[in-house]
Amino acid sequence: MKKLRWGFSFLVLMLASQPVLSQQTIGARSVSMGMVSSALTENDWALFGNPATISSEKLEIGFYGLRYYGFPEITDISSTATIPLNLGAAAFGFSRFGDELFAETNIRAGFNFQKERFNAGITLHYNHLSFGGDYGSGGAIGINLGVLFQVTDQFYLGSKARNINNPKYTFDVGDEDLASDLSVGFGYHMEEKATLFVDVVKDVRFPVSYRGGLEIEIVESFIGRVGISTEPVTYSFGFGYQHSRFDINLAVQQHEVLGMSPGLDMIVKL
Repeated sequence: MKKLRWGFSFLVLMLASQPVLSQQTIGARSVSMGMVSSALTENDWALFGNPATISSEKLEIGFYGLRYYGFPEITDISSTATIPLNLGAAAFGFSRFGDELFAETNIRAGFNFQKERFNAGITLHYNHLSFGGDYGSGGAIGINLGVLFQVTDQFYLGSKARNINNPKYTFDVGDEDLASDLSVGFGYHMEEKATLFVDVVKDVRFPVSYRGGLEIEIVESFIGRVGISTEPVTYSFGFGYQHSRFDINLAVQQHEVLGMSPGLDMIVKL
């Protein structure tokens, strides 16, 4: 069993060398649409995506989990809370990935400023990596920025930059940079019940990733979603149910090599 668990940890480290890292895409809605987030309006998990899209309509509390490729040892667990303010909204969140052999913990706070058709947001987050045995741990503080423009009633443009301060984990044996990337995307409401989202994401360490997703209201309050991404190639789909007091979203993502990852989130509106 111990060898098996070390095998899971080795898989985690292998994943860390790919542009599909833990806690970069949080929320079943985004995952089910190819991990788009730059112009994903009404995003309950915007604290982990583009902070400019943090919702300011209601006080909300959310819970999310995604199990990578069926392995319980590599699971994302997250929570978030959003508080409406006069000029926008504030949000607070927590996420954790892994187990005692390898774990990544993220604590963050964000603020969204809204002015007519323009939104801007900022996120401050603390990342902590912990390795089992005598390998130690390290932490770093990062800053994310985001903007959103409502060009027309149907068309939105968004952009976000992650870790603009170039933070580094500090370990006993040396330092390691946190991932930094820039994304630009749009959302287009093709008709009353269908919206298309497209993102272009450039991590400083990897090739450009193209992402796209489609969201359709199948019947009242019941939403269907599909998505695709490159670098790495993934296919995804999901469903959502919207109620005046809560939302439930389900996502399934298929990696071209590693397999299937199911995810679920729930948002409670207070």
